[in-house]
Order: sequence, then structure tokens, then C-alpha cells
Amino acid sequence: MTGQDGLTFDFGGGLFLIDLPQSAPGFRRFISSWFFQDTAGRRILVDPGPAGTIPLLLKELKKLTEGVDLVLLTHIHLDHAGGLADFCARYPGVQVLAHPRAFRHLREPQKLWDASVRTLGDIALMYGEPAPLPPSVPLLEQDPDGLIEVFLTPGHAPHHISLRVQAGGRTLFFAGEAAGMVLPLKDDSLWLRPTTPPRFDAEAARSSLSLLASVLRGDELLCYAHWGTSEGPRERVEQAQEQLERWFRLIMPLRDRAPEEIVEYLLTHDPLLRQSGALPPDLLERERRFMANSVRGMLG
Repeated sequence: MTGQDGLTFDFGGGLFLIDLPQSAPGFRRFISSWFFQDTAGRRILVDPGPAGTIPLLLKELKKLTEGVDLVLLTHIHLDHAGGLADFCARYPGVQVLAHPRAFRHLREPQKLWDASVRTLGDIALMYGEPAPLPPSVPLLEQDPDGLIEVFLTPGHAPHHISLRVQAGGRTLFFAGEAAGMVLPLKDDSLWLRPTTPPRFDAEAARSSLSLLASVLRGDELLCYAHWGTSEGPRERVEQAQEQLERWFRLIMPLRDRAPEEIVEYLLTHDPLLRQSGALPPDLLERERRFMANSVRGMLG
């Protein structure tokens, strides 16, 4: 893997991660897009990211490709798809594959924007308001070439999907946020946070993790929305299942406390988060904020 924050990371075999840092402290190695070519030669981008960083994404993509044929959306939260319309305006003829429940929000994003501002506040404003996707951009529920497998994995969002595709001589599996958010730490330990924002559907999330555990063959490269990859997809999904249940066990007895208090408790009692000192201070502060939001989702 090569690159620097805000630039392109090469994972080999034609797979690239484009990091999309935001203006707030700590919002690096957090939001990213994936780019690759599948076995049919189609140039594919996964999750173009927020509206505010589309210029950065286009600048980095220009180094890799002259065009994009297909956009895959794991889900349509602002940090994943808020810049979709602006991105598609740059690549005429591009198609978009997403959950059918997302179609209306992509064409008419006002309701999604209003809900995002209520939930995220200044973070939503930093991401930027999404523009409506014009009717000229085709929306697909399945791959017309039949080369991309689509799995419905709600929980984090009702319109969340995961995708499996062959590219560069290997199998890529884009799990979005169905298996949580990870950060590799310098001591080779793992930071694994459940992504359970309001309105979180716990039973759907459990079912989605069970589905992933059943469909993964074990030879896939697991590609996260946040952040990076894992060559042990089954083990990572099992860890995500264990972590989700651990959080429920730790959080529910504290349901009368403020989310921020519960976050501090998790940082000292969750074995996958005890190494918080290994995180750079700016990333830790970012994580505290998102952990509080995940706690709110679980309590809700």
C-alpha cells in the first residue's frame, strides 16, 4: 500500500483507495472511495463521498483513468453518496447501482439532507448538501452484465447493500458499513467500532452480519467503507458480530447515562477499544464523537 493522507493508496491488482479528508480535525483515513476495473474492463467507482470533496476525488481519479462507467453505492448517507450528482456530471454516460429504496432519495435528496442535518449538525454542513441526480443518469438495482453480486445488508441503513466482484485476478467484497468501521493501529492491533447511528435497526444488522458470514467464501479481499481492507473476511465478520453484541451488553445497563459518559466507559472496558492511546489524538476525538452517535443509535 502506498500513498499519503488525502491521496491515492494502491492496494495492488488495479485496486485503489482514494482518501477524502474533510476540513474538521481528525477527518482523515475515514472517508474514502474505491476505484478498479472489473473483468469486463468496466471502470468502477465505489461510493464517491461527500459533495465537498468531489473536486479532490476528480483530481485523484484523473491520475488513474479517463472515464468511469459504473458507480456502486453501498448506501446513500452523505459521506458516501452526497456528491453523486456532481460526480456524475463529470462523467456523462455513467450508470449508478444502488438499493432500490435509495432511488427516490437520490433524485430528490431534500428529505435525506434535512434528516442528516438534524442528526449530524455541523458535520452534515461540512459534508455539503447533495444535489438531485438528474433523470439522465440511469439507476440500476442489479448489474446488467451479471458480474456483480448484490447482497441486501440493512441495519446501518435500510438501503445498505454489499457487493462482490471479480477484478485484478481476485475477488473484492465491498461491505460498506455492515461489518463496522476499522482502523489499523501501529502495534498491529485493531480498532473496530460498530456503526449504529440513529435510526439503527439492530435485528436487521444482526441478520445482515449472519448473511455475510454465510455468503463469504473466505478468499475475498474485504473492502471497508471506513477504512482499508482485510484478507480474512470471515474472521472480520465474526469479530463484527462479537463486537456488536459486546456493545449491547456494555451499554444497556448504562442506558440512563449520557452517551458521552458511555463512550468513556467503552474506551476502558471494550477490549478492542482499550488501545485508544494508540490512535493519534485527532482521530480519537473524531471517534469519540461518532461513538456517541453509535451509542444513541443503540439506545434508540
